[in-house]
Amino acid sequence: MCLRLLRAEVWSQESRKRLNRATARVVPDLALRHLAVVAHARLVVISGDSQRLHEEIITAGGQIQEGKFVRFDTLKEMNQALSAATDEMPSQAVQQKLLGLWQRNAEPLFKALELRSRDRAESLQKTLADRAAKEIADITVILSELEHAIRDQLDDPDYQQGFLPFLAPIEQEQFERNVDALRRRLQEIPGEIKKETEAIKARFADPQPRMFPVAVTFLVPARLSRESR
Repeated sequence: MCLRLLRAEVWSQESRKRLNRATARVVPDLALRHLAVVAHARLVVISGDSQRLHEEIITAGGQIQEGKFVRFDTLKEMNQALSAATDEMPSQAVQQKLLGLWQRNAEPLFKALELRSRDRAESLQKTLADRAAKEIADITVILSELEHAIRDQLDDPDYQQGFLPFLAPIEQEQFERNVDALRRRLQEIPGEIKKETEAIKARFADPQPRMFPVAVTFLVPARLSRESR
């Protein structure tokens, strides 16, 4: 759903956009000790022929301690902080303060997002390799079953005999054409399996990750959210 919303937002007219690219949310004091900022990005892995192999939303972030960005120790820690976010926004004074902090922390946040993108892309290598192997296995099974079905049909005594005595001449002619077509199809299947296998291997051979930053969320502990100046 998140990806569908993002795609719709990209193509919507400026006057009809419903999503903001930056927000601030209050979190309970127990969830965070310091102010935090999290970046959200769209990660797309494409094939050598520009087909989309994988797509997801990734996040990276950290806490701002004494004005400096300190990356979260683990994804679990960051996700717990995000999950604790409420619908409440901090005061206007705090929001203005966040704008000032952004200038100093945008670059390290983007670097954290790039690192997260690389780590995720590397972890997807096995997943994509498994998908390629499964697609090869699936197409091989499908075509092999078709091959066996055609062989069974051609092994039928009527097909081996080449005619059916109760058929009219025009029907017999069509029957013979059908038999010839089945034999040609049978001969094509091994080559088709090889061709499909090579195409799948080529598609997954050199996956390329593409990362597109889309939004930023500031997480403000409740005790810091109501500053008036």
